[in-house]
Amino acid sequence: MNSLYNHALKQFSALERDLGKFQTGEDTSVALQGQITATVNALKRSIDDYDAMAKKEMIDIKREKAFARVIKFREDYDSINKNFAQLKSREEQLSHGRNRTQLLERRQSRMSVPVEHPYQATSSSPYLQQAHAFRERDFAQKTGLHLDEMLHQGKAALDNLYQQRTMLKSTQRKMLDAANTLGLSRNVIQLIERRSTEDKWIFYAGVCVTLFALWAIIHYLT
Repeated sequence: MNSLYNHALKQFSALERDLGKFQTGEDTSVALQGQITATVNALKRSIDDYDAMAKKEMIDIKREKAFARVIKFREDYDSINKNFAQLKSREEQLSHGRNRTQLLERRQSRMSVPVEHPYQATSSSPYLQQAHAFRERDFAQKTGLHLDEMLHQGKAALDNLYQQRTMLKSTQRKMLDAANTLGLSRNVIQLIERRSTEDKWIFYAGVCVTLFALWAIIHYLT
């Protein structure tokens, strides 16, 4: 239980750090938002697992202490989740405002471009080519930013899978120790080991799917 408790504390610390960046405007990227969402989901699973282990605690004092921690965890989780939702809503409004301003600027820029007559084509062509080059450069920069954000999201997903695998290994170890202590049958122990093997293959499958998705994004968007 202590390892799971410490793991939840680390997740809370990571969330507070990332939310601080998001709130101050230091980093409002989609990648950071995806990373916060992944950590929030992982934290909820950690709290649920800790709650389940607290209910199985045989010593009354330890069980009551664990229940108190669960209550505190859930209160902090609700507060963080609510704060994150408010920050996302604020950022979406700001993003819509920026997009609307950029759209108006583009319309005004197009309206201000003079109509080109046939005899002016030769003299104005370099300016049109330059404008076209600027648009291509902006598109390439935006595409690169989107790719970076997608890669960050993929990295966050891989980190989340790794954390789950570590937690599963720890849980398996504790279950086997408990089984040996209680003198359970060999069939039960084999069932636990078989379930652990299935979880490991699920983890590897998740990693492969994530890596393939990242490769496809980079391959088809670059």
